[in-house]
This record gives sequence, structure tokens and C-alpha cells, in this order.
Amino acid sequence: MELPRPLSHSSIAMYRECPLRYKFKYVDKIPEKPKHFFSFGQSVHKALEFFYGGKAPPAPSLKELLESYQAGWVSTGYRDQAQEAEYFQDGKDILTEYHRRHARTFAVPLFVEYDFQFSVDGVPVTGKVDRIDRLEDGRLSVLDYKTGKPLAAGRVQEDPQLTMYQLACESQLKAEVGRLIFYHLPTHREHVVERRPEPQLDILRRRIVDTAEAIARDRFEPAPSEKACAWCDFKGLCPVFNGGVSQPQDELAGLIDRYGDLLARMAQDERQAAELKSAILDIFARKGYVRAFGARYELLRGGAEKWEFPEGNKKKVLGLLKAAGLYERVLAPSAPLIQKLLADEGADPSLRESLRGLGSRREACELKVKPL
Repeated sequence: MELPRPLSHSSIAMYRECPLRYKFKYVDKIPEKPKHFFSFGQSVHKALEFFYGGKAPPAPSLKELLESYQAGWVSTGYRDQAQEAEYFQDGKDILTEYHRRHARTFAVPLFVEYDFQFSVDGVPVTGKVDRIDRLEDGRLSVLDYKTGKPLAAGRVQEDPQLTMYQLACESQLKAEVGRLIFYHLPTHREHVVERRPEPQLDILRRRIVDTAEAIARDRFEPAPSEKACAWCDFKGLCPVFNGGVSQPQDELAGLIDRYGDLLARMAQDERQAAELKSAILDIFARKGYVRAFGARYELLRGGAEKWEFPEGNKKKVLGLLKAAGLYERVLAPSAPLIQKLLADEGADPSLRESLRGLGSRREACELKVKPL
């Protein structure tokens, strides 16, 4: 049975929700837009992977956990900086409370971010479990973190994701699963159930095989619904949103080539514009100009001082900020706050001088173009 890739919980769920969306993503390999909620979940998961990544107690300190969170922050998919900053603070609050609740009882898990691969009646299945612990009776406790909305009542009893994790762990680790957990991080609530009974495992096995057979037979009909279509990135390609017909392949190929040619011309134009900008700024600098005129355009020179810090100096910068009691002020996902501190005439002069010694000053010059 030939598949474009091994099945996973998420790909099975996508196929069952809309087979055509599965085709666009996994067969045609059309990328989806970054989503902020995926980036947020990934950022918090990476921090918890660090928290449980040691080989022995004690747990990492709260400062170490938050530094790991900051270093691993994924910034793609956010609407703007304000939304990103809001989510960053939410994650910081979640991890601070998580550390308060679990640092004192810290124990090294059996596995963290456990990758699995197994097969069901010849169908390859893959995935990753957030955390696996060994219970006192020798059985396994399987845990998955959730960073979204509160879980619906009873979801943990039926959710096929935990069922798949039980199948995978018992298949690969040769140990019985005793407990399944969804840990909802925003509320710190553990949704716990005992292991799935055999009939429930059989339902998932059948679902895996049925999904694989449908994919192998190229069954990719659209399945529109308000919920599924609201977040879909493929509406422009979907026949449901194009009068019942999809773009013919030859027409699509033509559009792709035109788009590629346009991007190539844009890249060439950008290189030429960058060369012209450099030459203009050089003349402005030599002559001390901030404003000049052509026959059709006026140019105004603007800019701001920026400081850049090499990766190797990052810990030194943080050390200086901690010693000055300013660590919390700059514990955010972007450098502008440090730039603001360096520009603050009211800040400690010795601190500003030490920070400057760890970085390099660069003047970011911009040219504003106005037609005459």
C-alpha cells in the first residue's frame, strides 16, 4: 500500500475532516501559512522539554527555565508584535506556575519527546509523545501537553490521539500503558484516564487501515464545513470555492511560471535598488546631505542607531542585566528593549558602556522616496 508519508494522528484527523485538504498538504506538498497557536505551543513544549531534559534531580531553576523559553521562542505566524508579546507573557506565566507546582517533586521521566514508528496491518504510523513516566507498578504513564482552549468534558475518554499513543508505546516499548493524561497547561489541570480497552484500540486500528486504503485509492473529495473551512489555507485551490471546478493543471502550470518569473524580476530589482541605495547613502554621508532631489523624486535620509550582539555574548549580556536588576525589563522575544535601554540617558552609564563593549554599533539608514 503506497502512501505519500506515514500516517500520524494529525494527518488522519485532517483526512477525516477533509480529504482534499490532506491531498493539498501531503500529496501536492503545498505549504500552509504559519499559525501563531502552533508557534506558541511549540515554544512552550520546547521549554518543558528542557525542564525534563536533565539526567537527575534537581529540576532546573525558574530562571533557567525562562531563559530556555526565551531562547527557543518561535515567532512565526503572529498578527503583529503586540499579539506576539501577549502570547510570550502568557507562556511565561504558564511556565512560572508549572515550575511552582512541579519543581519540588521533580523526577526524571522515562522519555521526553519520544518519537515512535510502528505499523498497523502494514500501514506505517509515526508520531511523538510529549512525556512518558514509569508508574510504581512498572506500567507506563503517557502524557500530552495542551496549550489551547479548555478541553471539552469527556474528551480524554474518547480522543484517538491518546489511543494511538497507547498503541505506539505498547508496540515499541513492550510495556503496558496504565494511565493516559492530557495536561492542559493554561489551567494546569490533568485529565487522567486508565488505559484504553481492547475494543477502543480495535476501532483506531480499523480507522488507520481504512484511511490508508482511501488515500491509496486517491479518494480526495472535498468535505466543506464551517469549522474546517474557516482555517483552511487552500480555498483558492478548492473547487468548492471556485464555482465547483478546480484550476486545470496546464493553467496552474502557467500561473506558477508567471509567478516564478515575477519573483525573479523582483529579486533582480531588489539587488539593483540595494546597489543604488548604497551609492546614494555614500554621497549623502560624504556631503552631509539629509535631503536631495532628482528630476521626478525627492529623497529624505532617516535612520536609527542599532546595536547587535554576537550569539557568544548573549549570556554576558544577560549577566550584566541581572546584576543591574533589569533582567525582567528585557525578558521578551525581541532585541528592541535592549536597544531602548542603550539609548536611555537615565540608565546606569557603566552598564550602558559594558553592554556597548559586548556589541557593535550599526546605523540603520533609510531613504524615504516622495514623487515631485
